[in-house]
Amino acid sequence: MVDEDKGDLKVKVFFVWGGCLIFSFLFAFFCVSETKGLSLEQIDRMLEETTPRTSAAWKPHDNLAHEMGLTDKDGKTVEETEVV
Repeated sequence: MVDEDKGDLKVKVFFVWGGCLIFSFLFAFFCVSETKGLSLEQIDRMLEETTPRTSAAWKPHDNLAHEMGLTDKDGKTVEETEVV
C-alpha cells in the first residue's frame, strides 16, 4: 500500500489503519455483549432480554440449579429446605 508501484499511499496509509481502528471500536461497543462471570445458560437468557450496550448492567434473575429444582430462591438445596 505504500510502494510507488502498488498503492502509493505513503503517509495516507495511516488513515486506512485509523479507519479500521475506529470501525473495530464501534463494532465492539455496539455489537459485543459483556459476558464476564456468566454461565452459558445465563448468557443465553441475557441475549434474549437485553442489548449489547446495556449488557454490562444485566444481572441474572435465576440460576440453573433453581430452574432445575435443585435449590429454592434463597439458594438452599432441596434437602436443606425439607429438613427445616
